[in-house]
Amino acid sequence: MLDLDISGERKLATAAVGILDKVAEAYRARQKARAEEFFKFVDLRYENMSVSEQAEFNGYVESEAGQDVLVDYVDGILRTSCKRARMAIALLYCQDYEFNFNHVEIRSFISSMQSINDDLLNFFMMASALSTKEGGVGVSESTERYPYPRAKIDSGNRKTFHDKGWDTEAIFINTNELITLRLLLPDPAINPVMGGDGSYWYVGFGVTNTSQKIASLIRKAESLIPAA
Repeated sequence: MLDLDISGERKLATAAVGILDKVAEAYRARQKARAEEFFKFVDLRYENMSVSEQAEFNGYVESEAGQDVLVDYVDGILRTSCKRARMAIALLYCQDYEFNFNHVEIRSFISSMQSINDDLLNFFMMASALSTKEGGVGVSESTERYPYPRAKIDSGNRKTFHDKGWDTEAIFINTNELITLRLLLPDPAINPVMGGDGSYWYVGFGVTNTSQKIASLIRKAESLIPAA
């Protein structure tokens, strides 16, 4: 009986080792695929550079500083499941001339992309666009009253978000998560983030120039993906 028990335990142990090997191999394959995709994205952007831009980028890649930065960027893309985020990071690494991000903004962006998924990024794109609209939907309030532009999603324009699959609870959750990731800023108004008496509610947030730059970067990344 003891021999049978030992034999069974050995079989279980062998099976466990086999599963661990498969899980580890799957993880390595996925990380390798993401890294290769990132280099493919970089190559795509490189092909569209001018000769002078290519020469400058070659010098940057060959420098010690450029190689250190490359490691940081690759670490970032390995931690995000969102293809648009990976393409956007590749554009920043290539120092795309359309986007003027400083080092602080780049670090913040890469950090935020590590915690984002496609659904949350879609929500960000819609929320950040509200500040550019005029009229009844997503009105951006004057910076004369606040330190940065303020927008809000409320019971009047929520249908736009509901139609995309985000109910009221998801609107509050996603907005607060984007604020935590520093893609949006906290509501600069004195009123609470969530207000209303039941018949009317809103969630306010700040949309800065950096938010708009990030949205533009994501749009360009999205436009380039089909060609990759």
